[in-house]
This record gives sequence, structure tokens and C-alpha cells, in this order.
Amino acid sequence: MKTRVSAIRRAWPAVVLAFLLTACGPSYYLTMKPAQSSGRWVDGHEISQDAHDSVEVHVGFVRYGANGVIFEVSLRNHSGRPILVAPASFYYLPVATLPVASTAPVELPGRVAAMDPEPRLQQLTTSIGYEAEQATEVSTGEVLSGLSNIVESVASIKNKETDEQIKEREQRHRNDASYYDNQRLQHAANADLLLSEKQELEQYALRKNTLEPGQSARGYVYFSRTDMADLLRLVVRVNEHPLTFNFEQARVKQ
Repeated sequence: MKTRVSAIRRAWPAVVLAFLLTACGPSYYLTMKPAQSSGRWVDGHEISQDAHDSVEVHVGFVRYGANGVIFEVSLRNHSGRPILVAPASFYYLPVATLPVASTAPVELPGRVAAMDPEPRLQQLTTSIGYEAEQATEVSTGEVLSGLSNIVESVASIKNKETDEQIKEREQRHRNDASYYDNQRLQHAANADLLLSEKQELEQYALRKNTLEPGQSARGYVYFSRTDMADLLRLVVRVNEHPLTFNFEQARVKQ
């Protein structure tokens, strides 16, 4: 399993590059920045900041993913009591503020909730186990295919096959073996990708936690993308009190 996964890891960038070169992507790329500049930058991105009841909150845009958008949220508890940090309660409101060329109205979701990392991590653990098992398992179909090929090869001894027929039969058998090998390689690739996602979440995601006085927490919060929104009103709840951070989103033609 480790050998297969390592081989896929080395080959995967080339596969991704080939896909990106041939896929039809959007005619624009997205940019994001705070609606009001704070002049403060952390790790290469500008942050917005606010506070409530001696709890300081910083929010910064990190990057876009294939289907998502990632913000970094930092909280520092300067109060005299514990506060609950619950990323699953965060959300943003997408707003269309600019006219669009299309005559069709822009339909935006009313609220986009942040991904809850806890169930996602559980799901990833289960999926990784399944894909890893499939990457090393010999399926019933493969066993039956192998037996069928053996029977065909034995029967061919009594038959007067031409050279062309022998080549065709051997090629079919090789194709059958390659099919199941490719299936295992695909499962190994899936396991590798899911493992990478799980490791990123474990390392970077903001997790549900209680901050005692003087403590701080910092991590990524993941959302689905809403490309047609011009403004994202990101809401961070601090002990059920909402703090709103506005980010401008622009679609730039390629």
C-alpha cells in the first residue's frame, strides 16, 4: 500500500497539470480584500479586526479552493471569563452590489455556513480506510476474471488457434489485469488525496474549543464559494454575539 500510494503521490502533479491544461475553466479569476483597509497584514494577507466584551477577533482572507474559500480567524480572550469558539456557527451573507451584464437575475444563497471540521474529519477517516482497503483488495470480479482467463487458456491448448488469435487472447488477459490494477491505483490515489485533506484540517482548521481568560486561538475556516457575490458579510459569533466582517470580492476577466 505504501509503495502504491508513494508512486501515485509522485505521479499525481503531472495528472493534475494535464487536467488543468485540458479542462475548460471560468473566464475570470476571483480576488478578495477587506471592504475597509485596516493596514494590518498577517502572513501575506490583510486582516480586518473587531472586538466585543474584551474579546479581540481578527479575520483575513487566505485563498480560494476549487469549490471553496478559506479565511483565517484569530481570537484572543482578554475578558475575565471563558468563551466558546464554535466555527460551525460562523457564516457569511453573499451580497450582489454591482450590475451584471446578463438580463437574468442573480440568485444568491441567503446564508453560507462554515464547514464544521469535526464531522468532516470523521468522514475523511472512514473514507481513507475504505480507499486504502480497496487499494490492496482482490475483488470477487477480479478472481472470477482470472479463473475465466485460466479456463480459456487451458481450453486453447486443445484448439488450433492462429497466431493472431493467440495474441488477441493474451492481450485480453493483459487488459483484464490492467483494469483491476488501475482500479487499485485509483483507490490508492483517492486515499492519498483524502489523507492530505485530513492532515491539512488537523493542522490548520479552527476547531471548536473553549478559550480561558488570556488564551487565544487561530485557524482556518472553510466555506463554499459564491462567485457571483460582490460582498461577503462574514459573521463570527463570540459567545453568541455576532461580529460582522465585510470583504469585497471581484471577478477579473482572464
